[in-house]
Amino acid sequence: MSETADSAPRVPEDKLRLLFALLFSSPEAVTQDRIRQVLYPEGDGEVAGPKEHLDALEEWMRARDLPLSVHQVGRSWRLLTSEDLADALVTVRKEAQKERLGPATLEVLALVAYRQPVLKADVDAIRGVQSGPHLRHLLDMRLVRILGRAELPGRPFLYGTTREFLDTFGLRDLSELPEAGRLAVPAEPGVGVSEAEPEAQADAETGSADDPQAAEAASEAR
Repeated sequence: MSETADSAPRVPEDKLRLLFALLFSSPEAVTQDRIRQVLYPEGDGEVAGPKEHLDALEEWMRARDLPLSVHQVGRSWRLLTSEDLADALVTVRKEAQKERLGPATLEVLALVAYRQPVLKADVDAIRGVQSGPHLRHLLDMRLVRILGRAELPGRPFLYGTTREFLDTFGLRDLSELPEAGRLAVPAEPGVGVSEAEPEAQADAETGSADDPQAAEAASEAR
């Protein structure tokens, strides 16, 4: 393994192999804390931080010409196939998506992604049809979550995307969403998340999938 700079901390080969195995085997993106726990379970002996380990792993994989790269998802990381293989694998990915998301559900997901925090009523108004079944499906798939309640009569739920959404579509964060003109304009200007839900709003910015209100949301999205 070659170091990227003379001053860079050297990451042992066995730690790189373990980090590779961790990322390769994990069904979800891996956090920095998880990397520390697995690589240094005793809490000592760490000569470089998680970011240095991840950079070193990129070099380690390039040296072996592996068709993989380390990709950041919110505040976590996972292994993805290299971009030069995207065209060859795109049909496989499309087939997998077809089995899970239909055109109408993707339309609802796009509205939530670009206009979050958004009310179900706004999604319905934009589409001109009821979106409840599609919204419930997205909640079940953990691509959409509750951000909080709008400060409006009845305090309806406000919806946003999750970390699984970022992971599924290969995004580092929401700023990487392609520009979509009017689609990105908030559907309900001036509507804020209730102060009772500050953690939910913070999680939404990083795509957290924690959704303790999913059952109540499913009831509302009818």
